[in-house]
Amino acid sequence: MSEQAVNNSGQKRGIRVTVLVILLVAGSLVGSFFYAFTKARVMTRDELRDQGAYLYENPRLIPAFSLQDERAQLLTPQALTGKWNLIFFGFTYCPDICPTTLAQLKLFYQELEPEVQLDTQVWLASVDPARDTPEQLRSYLEFFHPAFRGITGDFLEIHRFATALNIPFAKVPGGGDDYMVDHSANIALVNPQGHSLGFFKAPLDISKLKRSFLTIREHY
Repeated sequence: MSEQAVNNSGQKRGIRVTVLVILLVAGSLVGSFFYAFTKARVMTRDELRDQGAYLYENPRLIPAFSLQDERAQLLTPQALTGKWNLIFFGFTYCPDICPTTLAQLKLFYQELEPEVQLDTQVWLASVDPARDTPEQLRSYLEFFHPAFRGITGDFLEIHRFATALNIPFAKVPGGGDDYMVDHSANIALVNPQGHSLGFFKAPLDISKLKRSFLTIREHY
C-alpha cells in the first residue's frame, strides 16, 4: 500500500472518530437540554400558592384517630403513611360539589405517570357518616375510580380528623334525613410520613394541581 493510501485511510478514520465524538457530544447536549426543559422547575411557596397549593410553614402531626375505610376495616393514621394522600371531605348525597370534585380528581389521577400513581392515594372522607356507610362509600367511589378509597366512622371522630387537616364542615339544621352538609371543596395533602403539609384550594384546575403536586413531591 502506498504512503498516500495509508495517509488517506488514516485521515478517513480520523474523520469518522471526529464525527462520532461530535454526534455523542451533540446527543448529550440535546439530552441534557430536553431533561432540563421537561423537568418541573422548583416553585417557591408563593408560586405554589398562585397555583392553588397552600403549604404550611412546617409539616403538622395528625392526632390519633380511629375510623373505617370503604371496606369497613379499621383506619388509623398508619393508613396515611407510605404514600402521598389527597383527601377530599364530601359526602355521597352531595348534589354538585362532590361529584364534580371527584370527577376532577379522577382526571388528575389518570394524567399521572404509572409510577406516581402507585404512591398516590385519593380519599373521600365523608362529612355525613350517618348515611355514608362503608358499603355506600364503596359503591359511590366505583363510579369514579377503582383506586379511590373512602373514610367514614363516628361523626365527632371525623370532625376532629377534618379539623386537624384544616378542612371545616358543618351539618345544616333541618328535619328528617333530607339534610345537607356545608363543607369545603379544598383537598388536604398528607405526605408519606403521615404529616399534613397543606391543601389545594378550590376550585381545582387540573393542570395547576398536577404541576404543583409533582413539584411538592420532589422538593417539599
